[in-house]
Amino acid sequence: MVRSFTVGLRSRLSTLQAGLNKEAVVSFSLKRRLYETLPFSFKQVIGGLPFNWVAGRQYRETFRRNSWVDRATQSDLLAYQSERLGRMLQFATQQVPAYARYRAVVQRLAPFDALREFPLVDKEEIQQNFAQYLPVSFEKIPHYECTTGGTSGNQLKFYLDDSSQAVETAFMHRQWARVGYTPRCRKATFRGVLFPDLDGDRYWQYNPIYNELQFSPFHMNDGTLGFYVDKLIEYRPSYLHGYPSAIDALAEYVIRRNLSGLLVGVKALLLGSEGCSQAQRARIKKAFSARVFSWYGHSERLILGGECEYESTYHHLPDYGVLEIIDDDGHACEREGERGELVGTSLLNYSMPLIRYRTGDYARRRAANCECGRNWDRFDEVEGRWKQDMIIGSNGSRISIASLNMHGSFFDRVIRYQYHQSSDGNCEIRVMPAPEFSDEDLRQIKQAYALKVGKELTISVVCVEELPLTKGGKLRMLA
Repeated sequence: MVRSFTVGLRSRLSTLQAGLNKEAVVSFSLKRRLYETLPFSFKQVIGGLPFNWVAGRQYRETFRRNSWVDRATQSDLLAYQSERLGRMLQFATQQVPAYARYRAVVQRLAPFDALREFPLVDKEEIQQNFAQYLPVSFEKIPHYECTTGGTSGNQLKFYLDDSSQAVETAFMHRQWARVGYTPRCRKATFRGVLFPDLDGDRYWQYNPIYNELQFSPFHMNDGTLGFYVDKLIEYRPSYLHGYPSAIDALAEYVIRRNLSGLLVGVKALLLGSEGCSQAQRARIKKAFSARVFSWYGHSERLILGGECEYESTYHHLPDYGVLEIIDDDGHACEREGERGELVGTSLLNYSMPLIRYRTGDYARRRAANCECGRNWDRFDEVEGRWKQDMIIGSNGSRISIASLNMHGSFFDRVIRYQYHQSSDGNCEIRVMPAPEFSDEDLRQIKQAYALKVGKELTISVVCVEELPLTKGGKLRMLA
């Protein structure tokens, strides 16, 4: 039995190592599926390996660059961005039909000057002309499909380079290192991942590769939070990571029940995917007696900004993308305190380059100089699609829209969708179906949500002819 286990383990690890060493051949999706099919004992072995080896070469290169980027002068950073941007604009105008008309502009002007000649684009433009935004050599570029979370009720499908997840993880670890995090620190997470095997009073599952205990954000109410707290006391995480709304629900319970003294050893709270109000920050900090650290990012992976060691202003990582803040008249907001829409340009993704992409989020420009010494673009007061809307579960759980977001093909044949709640524990998803929408699409949507929320929400899916927009032409995600 032992010999059989060992042989099987070696075989699985050999396959995994081959995949990790041939990143250009083995896709990210295949690596993820391979990991997910491993028995839990095998996953534990992988979890014990050096994370930077498991994550791969692109992770290591991105993480190592941090020491230079942190110390670089503003002129050095602009020179770095200019070189990377020039490379991306050359590729886009030669390979992407939507940008071909700007080839002469890119050849004539310096990269940042050329960038300003490109038009602003948004999600609707890309959806309507999708094929025009794919490179001619698209099939030769290792990639995988992704979607926006759909907080606006209208998902965008797009493609990311196959190394994107490893690179993204390195950027996140670079930010979290500012509050002492390393990849092998023990972490508890509160995010909208799948929880297929929850039963009884167990609302969590372990993921060895990230050394994290994943807690369900779908079952947090007065009847269950005691179990959450007991498990956290037993697990003793150094960091809590997840949606502000979910961790805030836990914090409120901890304070109300005078349990703060039992949750010791938490070094920081890592909050993302939603905006975090000052009231939430204060409550979470009080409950866990630890630093609250948040960041701004989005699925399209053009802009990523995190707090520094000294303050909560977002510092945009300059080797991630090019950040612009544009007012409603299309003018650049370059002075301290000016407010506009966040617009991003990719420096990293060649599978589907997005240039001057409008995020739909608005923020205030801050001066680049900071006590931390970094010379990066900075912004704060983010508003827009990050607004938190809540659905109430059958036992009083407050479930944020962000935790219900679906990344996948479930809504490929849906024009728009919207959540509606008329009573606790019941949620109706109203969808505007495309002509090719079928009963099978309906079944898959129901099944996907059932896997996410379990018994906390009864989900129904209703097809409608129209979903009314706001006066500003936007769709409310929760009606």
